[in-house]
Amino acid sequence: LEDTQAQLELDRTFLANLKKKCAESDAEFEQRVKDRTTEIAAVEDTIAILNTDASFDNFDKTVSVAFLQTDAELSASQRERLGRAAATLERAAALTGLPALSLIATQARLDAFTKVKEEIDKMVVELGKQQQDEVEHRDWCIDELNKNNRTTEAAYDEQNNLQAKMADLEKDMEYLSKEINTTIDAVAEMQEQMKRASEVREAENADFQQTVTDHRLTQMILKKAHERMSQVYALMQQEPQPGAAHIETSGNHTDPGNGPARFTEYEQHAGGGRVLRMLEEVMADSKKMEDDAVFSEQDAQAAYENLMKESNSAITTYTEKISSMKGALAKDKEDHVMAKS
Repeated sequence: LEDTQAQLELDRTFLANLKKKCAESDAEFEQRVKDRTTEIAAVEDTIAILNTDASFDNFDKTVSVAFLQTDAELSASQRERLGRAAATLERAAALTGLPALSLIATQARLDAFTKVKEEIDKMVVELGKQQQDEVEHRDWCIDELNKNNRTTEAAYDEQNNLQAKMADLEKDMEYLSKEINTTIDAVAEMQEQMKRASEVREAENADFQQTVTDHRLTQMILKKAHERMSQVYALMQQEPQPGAAHIETSGNHTDPGNGPARFTEYEQHAGGGRVLRMLEEVMADSKKMEDDAVFSEQDAQAAYENLMKESNSAITTYTEKISSMKGALAKDKEDHVMAKS
């Protein structure tokens, strides 16, 4: 863009100079056309004067075969016509300031008609050539002006295109910069969530280990207690079997019978069986709680591993996206510098 602006400034300067020059040339051309028209009109009038029938009749009578005459050999009529032609040429010379017309006017007064006509013919040819040269010069000026206008318009178009391109690049760079920062923040947030999830998982696993240890220790203690009580009260858990009916007998000299009364048979406490059943229930509940803790731990670990897997995959995708956007941003910056320069 800077190169285009510099070239555009040069084109503006050239155009200003060219317009000034062409304006001057136009004024000069108009004046020259006016002068040339006056000059040509004078020459044409002179030719008309010399080419009348009366002039040719007099020329046939007075001009020698060699076409050489002097003032002494000219008739009064010839001198009058020649004088009018010379006067016309002198007026044209005064108006245009051309020495050639003055010279021809002088020759018209001194020379013969034939020589004057020859000089006039030469002058007509020269005037035509000069006029053509002036027209060509003016056409060149117009052509150069048109070329510069086209070049300037092309430069303006290029400048507008470059400015539009720079605006698009700046908008794209702003968008990419925001997207890069947003994605970097997303990655940082995801990494923070992963860190927190790891800390939570570690704490949960520690609680799980402690819970399992406590339940297993409880079960071990209850099992020992159950085994010890079972050694004494195991039989109490069996259903009692009915015995024979009691028959009261009297004693004799050899058998005292069932009297007098004796101690009743020793029986274990009936509550021992209930305690054994309670111990078994508590051990079963502890085992169930241990199993539930194991299942919960497995679910939590699976969810944690899935979260880590998805997060790592997302971070990889985001990292690739950031790399791609940084590459696009670098290219946009390079294109912006190129467009600006």
